[in-house]
Amino acid sequence: MAFEIESGTILTAEQFQNHVKIYAGPGAGKTHFLVENVKNIVTNHPIIAQSRLRKVLCITYTNAAVEEITHRFNRFSDSVEVFTIHGFIIEHIIKPFQIDLRRIIKEQFTIDIQGNKPITSQIEGLGILHGIDREEIYKFIIDKTGETIPPSYSKKLMGEIQVDNTVFLESGKTQLSASNSIAENHQLPIKKYAWSESRKLTHNEILFFGYQILKANPTALYSLRVKFPFIFVDEFQDTNPLQTLLIKLIGGKSTTIGIIGDIAQSIYSFQGARPSQFANFTPNGERQLSEYVINGNRRSTNNIVHFCNFLRQSDTNVIQTSIRPYDSEDKKAIIEETPVRFLIGDSENVKLIIASVIERGGVVLTRAWAKAFAYIRDIEDDQIKILTSIYNSYYNSPIDIRAEITEINNVTWVRAFKFIFKLSEAHEKGSFVDALNAFKLYTDIDRRKLSHSIVRQITEIIDDTFKGLTDSSSPVEVITIFNNRLDEIKYNDLKVLLLGESFYVPVIDEYDLNNNKPIVSNLTALTWATSFKLFTEVFSPGSKYMTVHQAKGLEWDEVIVSVSPNNFDKIKLPAVYNKPEILKEAAADEFVRMYYVACSRARDSLYIHLADGFDQNIIDTALKDRNVQYEIIT
Repeated sequence: MAFEIESGTILTAEQFQNHVKIYAGPGAGKTHFLVENVKNIVTNHPIIAQSRLRKVLCITYTNAAVEEITHRFNRFSDSVEVFTIHGFIIEHIIKPFQIDLRRIIKEQFTIDIQGNKPITSQIEGLGILHGIDREEIYKFIIDKTGETIPPSYSKKLMGEIQVDNTVFLESGKTQLSASNSIAENHQLPIKKYAWSESRKLTHNEILFFGYQILKANPTALYSLRVKFPFIFVDEFQDTNPLQTLLIKLIGGKSTTIGIIGDIAQSIYSFQGARPSQFANFTPNGERQLSEYVINGNRRSTNNIVHFCNFLRQSDTNVIQTSIRPYDSEDKKAIIEETPVRFLIGDSENVKLIIASVIERGGVVLTRAWAKAFAYIRDIEDDQIKILTSIYNSYYNSPIDIRAEITEINNVTWVRAFKFIFKLSEAHEKGSFVDALNAFKLYTDIDRRKLSHSIVRQITEIIDDTFKGLTDSSSPVEVITIFNNRLDEIKYNDLKVLLLGESFYVPVIDEYDLNNNKPIVSNLTALTWATSFKLFTEVFSPGSKYMTVHQAKGLEWDEVIVSVSPNNFDKIKLPAVYNKPEILKEAAADEFVRMYYVACSRARDSLYIHLADGFDQNIIDTALKDRNVQYEIIT
């Protein structure tokens, strides 16, 4: 049974003689607990406070969380290191133990890597073969196999060949996973090229080789235990089994492990995370594990907390209570009386409520981002279907389209659309600087070459490109117009002297042509209005439309939950209310956890949008005696 504490509790040195597990739900103040306890350790625990070499290690799930936690440590940062698990392995295992890495690759994959150039991680958002001419890889394959006909694989498919962590975890065997379209005798040569020439590891391989190095090299393991007497892992429910094995290995002697997480928020099974990793965590070695629970919720009202407790009723470890602070008693009375509102159907009344919530700064959370377009005015049904098809075309792909649009820009059509939208904004505002920023998506601009002739040509080609543009225009057609204009003689100085003679804006790349052909017709059918909203309203800073996965860790005053299961979830929505289960690892349980995460993002007001015809009696029966004030609106 876990011992109840508060987010402000500081555990004693005696309590940290054991490993610790902290159960903490949404709004519990997990980060506050972590930061304040680490500050206390580096200030008062002699093993850290009296040494300039020993530090506390904090591992969290995302780069954004790393930045947030690092910022909170402020003046204590010299005694603390904060990483994602991949960042930690690269910095403290892969980089310093390159000889071990090459030896393991040779022993387990018969690949002998020569030279001292370091092997490191892929760049975020880029494939491990980025920047490599695929013809070089084809030549490498031919040289290794003795074949005479070169293959025609895309670089993306070749870059996805990697160590199969699932097979390793299940059987202890080491082998590669690859697309069925890549010949078996080509897989090892391609992997050899990636490791020996490109010198890059995939994210899964970072985990695999990090663990293998620590298992094989006692010195590497000992050095980590000496440097990090304390390791804290935040959001442990998102940890996959190989990460867990690595953390347990380090904690087998001397190092104290602290894990913090929430089973009800485990929604990353597609990345290997399992709720059982947190629930059943037991450390290596002889030291015991002490368990604590933070039941307070400082985020949400009583009504919202009670409804979320209903969804997580199968988990008896955490039963949250609202301890939310308020500025005044009057404000508290008003907010606490706000019921959970169930919006059923799409009547004008329901649409008006949803529109007003969004207007006030509320957000809509959906299962898939394409569903958000049902909540944006003036988007035609056929356009919503096209967006859904585009989303589905990446379903089994590692590509995160939202991340591509908001920050990465590596998908060819995303970069092209972003270019033409930036150029359009430059046209509307008459901004020459914005026009240059659009071109910078593809090439470096040497401002010393900006002659009067080139400046005039930039202005004219923009005017020519957007002449006659309407909301129903196709961005693909507008990009084609731009490319055709750029080939005209009158723009020769712009193309040859500033942009480069081979400059053009591609929309479709080899991967899409070979492996994702439906996207070509879908992109062509998207209108300017729909695409512009996609880039500026849905996938933008301060977006009011998000998937549940993207909303994790965030919170808003008002939230509209429009989360419906798909075929892969193996559950119907009424079952979420009839008997919600979250502890198991079936797809249905993960969907309930996803539903829970969505609802728990709300601070003041929670709206749940249900399809027309949803049986109101299901809600009434489910929430009877649950101490939840609610309202059903049709």
